[in-house]
Amino acid sequence: MKKQVHYAILRDMQKYIEGFNANDYESSCESTDPSVIKYVRDYYDKHLPVDAFAWMRVNEPDKNLIYVGGFYNQFRFVIDTLGDLLTSTFKELLDNLPLVISTHYSKSIKLPVFQINLEKYGIEMVLRCNFYDWKISIKSDKPLDFDYMGLFNPTENISSVYCEGFPEDRVYGCYEQNHSQFTIEIGSDYDLYTFIFLLKNYLENKKED
Repeated sequence: MKKQVHYAILRDMQKYIEGFNANDYESSCESTDPSVIKYVRDYYDKHLPVDAFAWMRVNEPDKNLIYVGGFYNQFRFVIDTLGDLLTSTFKELLDNLPLVISTHYSKSIKLPVFQINLEKYGIEMVLRCNFYDWKISIKSDKPLDFDYMGLFNPTENISSVYCEGFPEDRVYGCYEQNHSQFTIEIGSDYDLYTFIFLLKNYLENKKED
């Protein structure tokens, strides 16, 4: 008997699961068989990266957990708010969805470590939030000599211990030491949005020079 799968999850499975056979499943506009959710979730755990939407569809937390609202707010902020800031069209947004490259836990909730690739600027950004603050690692082809308005401490070297879920090779030194490759801490969504707004404005102006 074929197992029922929501069409969006089925589409993700076709994209990300090697050797996938769609004939074993029945597409649905409603729910997905719980055994399929578990199978896909376990597969993704071992085969990251996948795009943020695909990861979220099979990793939604228990609705009774206190911080479950923060889980969804985090995705809306990264995909919608930062996505709108960094792209100019809906197609560009869909073509450049954040990736989930790793995971970590906070408040008993499994959370993503995102990667945003800004290829047109030569920048790779890795970021995560544990409901308290954001850790962000930036690797750029060129030095980023911009006015960040005091939104982070440029001399702070952040240990990988405090960058839960980050691959070891994505935790860098401080901004003061290297303006092309650095890891920083930012305390709120608002400040992170402001930081990326300032960075994008700087990059756009540099492109015009």
